[in-house]
Amino acid sequence: MSGANKLELMNSVLVKMEDLKNSQQSLIGKIGQIEVQLFDINSPDLDKDLSKVIDRASETLNIIEEAKANFEEKRDIIAKGAA
Repeated sequence: MSGANKLELMNSVLVKMEDLKNSQQSLIGKIGQIEVQLFDINSPDLDKDLSKVIDRASETLNIIEEAKANFEEKRDIIAKGAA
C-alpha cells in the first residue's frame, strides 16, 4: 500500500472514530435527559442502573478519545515521512 493510500485510509478511520466519539457523547446526553425526567419519580433501581450505564459510557468515551489521539499521532508521523 502506498503512503498516500495509507494516509487516506487512516484519515477515513479517524473520521469514523470522531463519529464514534460523538455517538458516545450523545448516549451520555440521552442518559442525562432520562435522569432529569426521573427526578420526580421514585425509582431507585432505575436510578442505580442508569448511574452504572453513564459511568461505563463515560469510561468508554475516555477510551475512544485516547485511542483516537494515539492513532492521530501515528498518522501524523507517517504523514511527515511521506512529505
